[in-house]
Amino acid sequence: MNQPISSDLLSRIDKLFMDQDATDLEESRRRRAQRGLEVLVGDDVKASYGLQLALLTAVNLGVKCFAGATVVHASADMWLAPCLVPVVRSGTLGDAIIELGGSLVARNRAAPRGRHLLLGNAVAEEGSLRLTYDGWRISVGPANEVPRMAERTYCPLAGIAVAAIAVGELFADFAGINITATRRVVAMSLWRPDLPFEHPDAVGMQLAELPLSLGLFGLGHLGQAYLWGFAALPYASPERVMVLLCDDDEVEKVNVETGALLTAAAVQRLKTRVVAEWLEGRGFVTRLLERRVDMQFRRTDREPIIALCGFDDNQPRQWLANAGFQAIFDSGLGGEAFNFDTIAFHTWPNPRIASEVWPLESASEVALREARKRQQADSNAAYQTLGADECGRLLLAGKSVAVPFVGAMAACIVLAEMLKNVNGGPTFSDLKLRLCALGNSPLDGRLASEVATPMRGLATQAAK
Repeated sequence: MNQPISSDLLSRIDKLFMDQDATDLEESRRRRAQRGLEVLVGDDVKASYGLQLALLTAVNLGVKCFAGATVVHASADMWLAPCLVPVVRSGTLGDAIIELGGSLVARNRAAPRGRHLLLGNAVAEEGSLRLTYDGWRISVGPANEVPRMAERTYCPLAGIAVAAIAVGELFADFAGINITATRRVVAMSLWRPDLPFEHPDAVGMQLAELPLSLGLFGLGHLGQAYLWGFAALPYASPERVMVLLCDDDEVEKVNVETGALLTAAAVQRLKTRVVAEWLEGRGFVTRLLERRVDMQFRRTDREPIIALCGFDDNQPRQWLANAGFQAIFDSGLGGEAFNFDTIAFHTWPNPRIASEVWPLESASEVALREARKRQQADSNAAYQTLGADECGRLLLAGKSVAVPFVGAMAACIVLAEMLKNVNGGPTFSDLKLRLCALGNSPLDGRLASEVATPMRGLATQAAK
């Protein structure tokens, strides 16, 4: 029998396979690393902000989703190209890839193995999955079925979203979640997710204004994904932008695998301090609130009027809705093997009251969840091999499944809605999607035009 494992050390990615088919944790990690992620990169990526952002996002997600095994195939001079994207503070694109944990292979020395990602004007190989975008529209699918789009960077979030969807396709195929993954075309618009991808209004418009202050509540999987996207926005003067960071937790070892901004050096440090250093290193100003949100929490007049919410519980969401923010943009993720890829987006104000937007679990729902957890702990062979006692196994069974590409896509939806609100675009009060089941059909959502109100007193900066 293996030594008992602390719930703080249980990989949230490996827990998916543990719950799915009782895969041993070490075996799960070995399989993920064996699958790995490979990216075939064209030379035109050297001069493209959007393509570089898609590449570096794919590398960051690939390193975390596939246990560090991420390889970029590119020409040698690609590695010396200037890194155009501030999410990584490296002078060259090659150094940026290495900083994120990826590795480099000369394109003429080895071809990618099996299904892989394709960016830019590289010649497609067998198994190439093309990533392309235009404006706010994104498309991923087999290279022989997905024509390359104009790749105009109206909004950098398109580059992040297309990478998240592409990594998700490879992961869904690897995990056996969807038999059509990597063999289908996934296409949507962040501007109008309710419209068919081909609709002329789906391309959206160029970003013109960006907020000068923002509050971020919760700095875990979701909160860090928000900041990866936020730091990629086209701020001409980030030193004039203040981000209020609220959290009171320390970084645990298990967080490194799901946190977009984390390395092993962050373990046992407060999340606020680690995230503040990351943002300040990219020129932003930070303020810290190292406390929990409770029913007495209120925004002060000197704090941002926009809040982004990354909680994993509905109670603080309800409290935040009464805290005096003019607008709250929130997403929540499923936390179990059968729904980990589900994203629910809500904005506040909302046509419904807060308790309907973010309902608390009923007694029967809590009992059902506890029964499911107990059944899992008692019958799943993988939990038995961990060597924990019954209470320990229950604690492990209750931990959430989390895979980084889901948080990355949720962040794109949240930030897109915030940016459209600032820029006078079409906004939504509610959206819901299951990432591993996306196709090219419009998403279900409620347009917020009838309830959205212009934000008063919002200071903005022109996008560069």
